[in-house]
Amino acid sequence: MQLWWQIEQALIAAPSSLRLAKASSLRCFALYFTAGSLVFFVLSWILLEHQQQLKQALLDYLFPQSWHWLSERLGLFFFESQAKIVIANAILSGSLVLASIFLFPIKERFSAAFERDAGFDNGPPGEFSLWVQAQEEGKLLLLYLSAQSVILWLGYYPYGWAQTSSIALSYGFLFFSFALDFIAPTLQRHRIKYTVMVTLLLKNPLLALLFGALFSAPMLLLSHYVLRREELTLIEMASVLFIASSVFFAVAIPAGTHLASSLFTQARSTPGPGLRVKRSLYVAVLLTLASMLLLHGGLIASAHHKSQLLKAQYSIDWSSIRYQLPALSTFLQGQVTTALSFDLTINNATEFDIVIEPSQLFIDKAEFAIATVDMAGFSVPAGTRKQVAVALDSISNVGQIAGSGPLLEGWQVDLHFELWPGIPFVIAVVP
Repeated sequence: MQLWWQIEQALIAAPSSLRLAKASSLRCFALYFTAGSLVFFVLSWILLEHQQQLKQALLDYLFPQSWHWLSERLGLFFFESQAKIVIANAILSGSLVLASIFLFPIKERFSAAFERDAGFDNGPPGEFSLWVQAQEEGKLLLLYLSAQSVILWLGYYPYGWAQTSSIALSYGFLFFSFALDFIAPTLQRHRIKYTVMVTLLLKNPLLALLFGALFSAPMLLLSHYVLRREELTLIEMASVLFIASSVFFAVAIPAGTHLASSLFTQARSTPGPGLRVKRSLYVAVLLTLASMLLLHGGLIASAHHKSQLLKAQYSIDWSSIRYQLPALSTFLQGQVTTALSFDLTINNATEFDIVIEPSQLFIDKAEFAIATVDMAGFSVPAGTRKQVAVALDSISNVGQIAGSGPLLEGWQVDLHFELWPGIPFVIAVVP
C-alpha cells in the first residue's frame, strides 16, 4: 500500500483510536492491567527471591568454590558482550511472549470489547479451536526463540559489523513482533493465521515498524534508564521492565485492534503460503533454532571445559627454564623482545579434557601499553598427567614506564583468550 497510508495508520489513526473506548473496553483495560501486573509481579518475585540460588547453581557447575571470584567475570561476559539495547530489547520481547502465554484470554476479551465499542465492521467472529490456537502460539514461540538466539549470538562478537547487525536486528524484530502481537487477537478471532499475518506485515513494513516503534518507545526509554543503574542486577532490571510493561501493553491492545481492522480487507485477500513454502519455512526456523542451541550450548560447554584448568595441579621443572635476553642496545632504545620457556607438569584429575588455545597477556601501566606476552596453547586429556612446554614471548616498551607515574602503582595485567572461535574473553589478572 502507499507509504503515506502506512505512516498515517501507524502514527495517527492507531493511537487516536483510543478515544473510541467505552465502558466495556475500560473495564477490560482495568482487568488486563491488574492481571498483567499481578502475573509479572509474581514472576519477578520468584526470580528475585531465588536469584542467588540460580546464580550459585551455575557457578557450582562451572567452577570450583575457591575460584568463584573469577567466575563472576565469566558471568559478566555474557552481559557485557552484548550492547545494552540488545539486552533491553530481548527483555521486552520476552515480556511479550510471557504476556501472550499468561494473558492471552484476557487480551482476546479486551480486543473483542474494543472492536464492538469502536464499531469496526469485521463480520461475525469465528474462533479457532483451542488445539489450533495452541499450535499457532507454539509456532510463534519457536520463531521468537530462533530470532533472539541469532541476535544474541551476533552480539558476542566484538566486530563493528556484528554489533551493528545485532542492534539493527534487535530493533527490527522488537518493532515487528509488537505489531504482530497486537493485531493477532482481532485477526485470529476471524480465522486468520500467523502465516498470513506475517505476510501481511511484510507487505506493509513501514506500518509494522512504525507502530512497534511508537508503542514500545515508553518502555525503551525506561529500559535506557534502568540499564544505567549499575547497582541493579540483570534479574532486577528485567523485573522492573516486566512489571512496567503491563500498562503499555494494555494501551497497545486497542490500538492494535484498530490496526488489524484497517488491514482486515487486505488480510482476507492475502493468500497464505502454499504447503511446500510452509514446510520450507518451518524447517528453516527449526534448523536455525537447533543450530543456535548447539552454538550457545557449545559456548557454555567451552567455558566449563576451560574452567577445568583451574582444578588441575601444576609443578614446574626448574631445571628446564630457558630464556633469551634482549641486547643492551635494544633495551636502551626502549623496545625490548624477550623469550622465556619452561616445562610444566599438569595433572588433570578431572573428567574433562583441558584445551587452551594460544593466548596473550597485555600489561599496561597508567593507560600506557608496557608489554604484550604471547603464550603458546596446550592440551591435557582427562585423567592424565602431561608435561607441556610453556613458551612466553614478550614485546615490551620499557620506555613508557618512566612517564607513567610511581613505579609500583597503576599496573594492569589482562589475559586474553578465545572462549569460542572469534569470541574473545578477558580475565583481569591484575585489575
